[in-house]
Amino acid sequence: MKRQFDDALACYSEGIKVVTHDDDDLKATLYSNMSSCYFEMGDYENSATYARECSRLLIESMAIKVKAAVDRGESGKDVKLPPLAWKNTYRMARAMHFGDATDAEVNHALHTIETTEGSGEYGAMAAKMREQLDYYRRMPSNNKEFEPSLLRASFQNPYVEYYNFGHDESESLLQRNEGSNAQSILLDDLDDEELSSLSLLFGGVGDGRHAFVTLLDANNQYQSLSEAKQDTFRLHMTLNDISAQLLAKDALVLVLAHELGGAADSVKTALTTADPFNIGLVIYYATLGYAMPPFVYRKMVEHIKRWFTDNTLENFRHTFPWLVVSEDTWEGIVRIMHSWVDPETQYSPNFPSTIEILSPYRPAVGNRGDNVMAGLSSMGAGSELMGDMKAKFDSAMEKKRADIVELSRSTTLTPEIISAAKRALGEEATDEQMRKFLADMVMDQMMEGGPSASLYVSPMDKLFIELTKCLIPQFGPSDEMKEELSFFVLGENGSSKEEAIKAINKYKSHIREKWVTNPVQLDPFYWSFLNGNKAVDEFNPVQEFPQGFMTPEVISFMSEPPPDILQAKTDEEQEKVFNNNTLAFNLIRYYWHVGRAVSDLSGKTTIEIALGSIISFGDTASDREGNGLPTKYHRITLSNIPDYTGMHSLFVKIAPLLSLKSKSVTPCIQSNCLLNTGLWKSFDDYIFSTSALGYKEAEAVFRLKVADEEPSIWGTATVWEQDGDDDERIGSLPLSHDELRAWLHRLFLSNILPPDRDANSLIREERASNVNLFLLTLSHCVNHLGMPAHFISSILEDLLKKKILVTKATLSNDSPAPYLGSKDVSKKRFVLSAFQTDLANQTAVFLQNNMLGFRLIDTSFLPTQKASLYELKLSGINSKYDASWAYEYGSVSSVMCLGFMLQKEKVSGEYGIGTAASNGNNGDTAASNGNNGFSMFMMMSMMQGRGVPGGQKNPSKLRRDLLLSGDEIGHVFSCMNWNLVNQTASFWMCEDVFEKFRAYRFRLIRTDGWFCLPHGDATLGDAKRID
Repeated sequence: MKRQFDDALACYSEGIKVVTHDDDDLKATLYSNMSSCYFEMGDYENSATYARECSRLLIESMAIKVKAAVDRGESGKDVKLPPLAWKNTYRMARAMHFGDATDAEVNHALHTIETTEGSGEYGAMAAKMREQLDYYRRMPSNNKEFEPSLLRASFQNPYVEYYNFGHDESESLLQRNEGSNAQSILLDDLDDEELSSLSLLFGGVGDGRHAFVTLLDANNQYQSLSEAKQDTFRLHMTLNDISAQLLAKDALVLVLAHELGGAADSVKTALTTADPFNIGLVIYYATLGYAMPPFVYRKMVEHIKRWFTDNTLENFRHTFPWLVVSEDTWEGIVRIMHSWVDPETQYSPNFPSTIEILSPYRPAVGNRGDNVMAGLSSMGAGSELMGDMKAKFDSAMEKKRADIVELSRSTTLTPEIISAAKRALGEEATDEQMRKFLADMVMDQMMEGGPSASLYVSPMDKLFIELTKCLIPQFGPSDEMKEELSFFVLGENGSSKEEAIKAINKYKSHIREKWVTNPVQLDPFYWSFLNGNKAVDEFNPVQEFPQGFMTPEVISFMSEPPPDILQAKTDEEQEKVFNNNTLAFNLIRYYWHVGRAVSDLSGKTTIEIALGSIISFGDTASDREGNGLPTKYHRITLSNIPDYTGMHSLFVKIAPLLSLKSKSVTPCIQSNCLLNTGLWKSFDDYIFSTSALGYKEAEAVFRLKVADEEPSIWGTATVWEQDGDDDERIGSLPLSHDELRAWLHRLFLSNILPPDRDANSLIREERASNVNLFLLTLSHCVNHLGMPAHFISSILEDLLKKKILVTKATLSNDSPAPYLGSKDVSKKRFVLSAFQTDLANQTAVFLQNNMLGFRLIDTSFLPTQKASLYELKLSGINSKYDASWAYEYGSVSSVMCLGFMLQKEKVSGEYGIGTAASNGNNGDTAASNGNNGFSMFMMMSMMQGRGVPGGQKNPSKLRRDLLLSGDEIGHVFSCMNWNLVNQTASFWMCEDVFEKFRAYRFRLIRTDGWFCLPHGDATLGDAKRID
C-alpha cells in the first residue's frame, strides 16, 4: 500500500511542476490529493502542510476572482471559497489532532471553519469535532498508581506455580540455536560500540542453566580477545523470573559459586580442599536434592545468613558489585530465604520431614520418551492426543536412529565394542550386526537422558537415588562428610552391586532419621496454597543434570573439563576417570567454572536479578535508564513464557525491548513452548491462538522473522529475529486497510470471547489476553509499527459505539483454536453490547494515564470521570487447594482466565460449572443430577482422560447467551486482579461507570470454560474505593 501512495505522490509532484502559475485551482487540487495521500499513510505533518498550502492557494485564487469582479463593477460577494478549501482545512485540523500539534492549534483551525460563513457541512463537522475534543480538556489527570494488568487473572493468584527444576539442555545465548539461521555472537567480530554494551535478557530464567552457560561462553571468548578489546568489553545479563523462590535460589548459587571460585585456584583444589569442597556440597544438595545431611544444611544456613538474611542491601551491593539487585527484588528473595533459615515456623502447613517429602518423590528412570508420555497421561491427556504425540516422538527417534546407523557404518569398531557385542550377540556376530548393536547402545543412552548422562555420573549415583531418592554423599576432604560417611559402609566387597545395595538399604534408615528436608526446593507460598499436597516432581538429577548442564557445548567452555573415559588408555587411567566422574564432582567442577567466570569478568560483566513478570518488564524503562541499566537487549530468551502468556504479548511487550541500532548483531528473541506442545496441529495454529494471525502474517505485521529453518511447535525453541531498521518500521503498511481492520476485529473477538474449553481439561491452553492488551496492541500498531493513528482510532471508535459488529473477521469457537486464515470473506454479525462497557472504561483509563499513544475523535461513548482503584471482598471461596476444587472451580486453577460480570438482576440459568463447556459430555444433565452426582461425573470424566481440549460438542451456556443476547445477560469485564488469600477482586473503574452499575450483581467468572464461580452474594456497590 505504501508503494501505491508513493507512486501517486510522485505523479502529483510532477503535475505541480508543469501547472502554469495562473492555474492555482488545479495546483490546489494536486496539493489536496497529496495531503490526502500523506494522511492515509499516517504522515500527519506533511498532510497538514499540503492541506494548508491547498487552502492558501484557494484563498489567493478567491481574492484574485473578487478583485476581477470589482474591476468589472461587480460587488464580488458571489465569489465564495470552494468546498475543497474547507475540506482541506478540516483535514488539516484532523492531521494536527493525530500529529504533534497542540490542542490550541487544533481548536483554532476548527474554530475558523465553524465561524466562517460559507463553510457549509464542514462548519457543522468542525463544531462537532471541537465539542468531542473538549473531552480531553475536561479529562481527569492521570493516576500514577495505575499499572494495567495485561493478562487475565489466575484463579490461584497470588500463588505462582513453582517448578523445582528445568527441563531443557542449557544453551548459550551467544551461540546459534540449533535448527535456526540466527548467527552466533562472536565477541572478537564486534565493533567497539557493540562490544562495550552487549546486553542479554533471560526471561523465566528458572534454575539459571542458560544464563550460566552464557557466562561460561562469554568468559571463554573473553580470554581470547586482545588486551584492547578486553578493556572495551562490557556485558549485562538480566535474570528475570516471576518466582521469588527461583530467583532466591539463583542468587544463592551465584554467590556460592563466586565463593567457590575464589576459594580454589583450580578444580583439583576445589575437590581436594575442605572449604571449597563444602561450598560445592551446599550447591550440590541445595540445587538437586529434596533432602540433605544435617551438616550441609547448617553450612547452607550460615551462608544465607551471612550474605542475605542478616545482611543489608547496601552491604550486599558493596560485597558483590557485579550482582545488581533492586530493593523490591531484594525484599522478595530475602523473604523467601528467611523461610529457608527457619522452615519450622515459616511453612504452613507444617514443614515436612524427610520421610514425608521423599514419600511422594518418584525420580524418573529409564526411557525418556516413556517418561514424557507418562507425564502427559497423568495430566489427563486422552488417547487421540497421546497417540498423535507418541507418533511424532517415535518418528523423531526413528530419524535419529537412522542417522546413528548411518554414522556407525563408518565407525571403527574398537576391541571393547567388539567384545561387548559378541558377549551380547554370540561369537558368530557379523560386522553388520555389531554395528547395529553399537547404534542400539547409543540410542539407549539417548533415551536415558543422552550420552552425557552416562559419561558424567557413576553407577553408584544412579543406584543410590533409585534406592533412597537422595543424592549420594560424596567422599572428599570434608571432615563433616567423612563423619557422615561413617554410617555408610560398603564392606570388603563394596564394589559389587549386591553389597552396594545392602549397604544403601542399611543407610536408608539413617537418612530418614537424621537427614533434613531441603527448603530450597519448597516454595513456602505454593506449599501453603497446595496444603502440602504437591511439593515434588519426577526430576531425576542423576539423569537430568548431566544431560541439561554438562552438554558438549558447556564442556567446550571449561578450562578444566571432566576427564574423558575415551582418552584413558590404561586400567589405572580408567579407574581415575571413573572415580572423578561422579555427579557431585562434576557439579562442583561446573560451578567452579561459573565462579571463575564471574571473577575473571569482574568489572566487565554485571548480572541483574529482576523479580517480576517479564510482560511488564519494559514498563520500568525510565527508572532503568536512570539507574544505568539497559532498556534494550541484543538477545532475549524466554523459557516457557509463551505457555503462560501467549505469543501475542511477546510480540507487543517483549519485542520492543530488542535493540534497534545493532550493527554487527542481529537482535532476536528465543522462545519455547513446552506445556502446550502437541495441542496445535501446525505452527500457524500455535501463533494464531493468541495473535489472531498466521506466523507469516505475524512476521509481516510485527517486523519479526522466524529464523528457524523449519518452524515447528515440536522444536526446542523458536527464534524470532528483528526484521528491518527504524526507517523501514515507520510508514510501512504490511496489511491493506481491509486486512488490518479484519485482523484487529478478529483479535478483539478472540480477546473478549475466547473459545470454550472443557472446564475439566487438565491439558492447558492458556488464553491470557484481556482488553488492556488489545488496547496496548492498538498503541503498538501506531507508535512502534507506524500504522496510521486515524485508521486505528476509527476501528476502536467502531468497536465502542456499534452494538452489532459487521465484519469479515471470524470468531473461533474451537479449543484449541485452529488457524482461520482469510479464505472466508463473507461478513458476519456479532453482538458486542456485553463487552463494550469494559472496552469504554479501559479506553478512558488508558487516555487518563497517557498510555494509549493516540487520540480518538468521537469521544461520545467514553466515561468522563476519573478512574479509581476498587476492591471487592467476596466470601464462600475455598482458598486452600483440595480435591473439591475441580468440582467447583474447574480442574486447572492456574490458567489466567478470570473476569467478572455485572448483572442487573438474576438471569434464568445460574451459569454455574454445570452449564460450562464440556468435551462430549452433557453438562446440563450432569448439573441437574445434583452436586454429588455432578462431582462423580467430573471425577469419572477426568479419570477417563476426557478433559482434553478438542471439538466442543457442548458449548457453554453463558458464552452462547452473551453472543445471542448481549448485555441483557450482563456486562463482562476482563481487566482485574484477584487475590485468593483475601478472596478479593480489584479493578480500575471510572467513577461514573461505577455509579451507573452500583446496584448490579457482581459475578466472578472463568472466561475459558465460561461459567460463574460459586461465591457469596455481592453487588458492585459493595466494592471499596482505594484512595
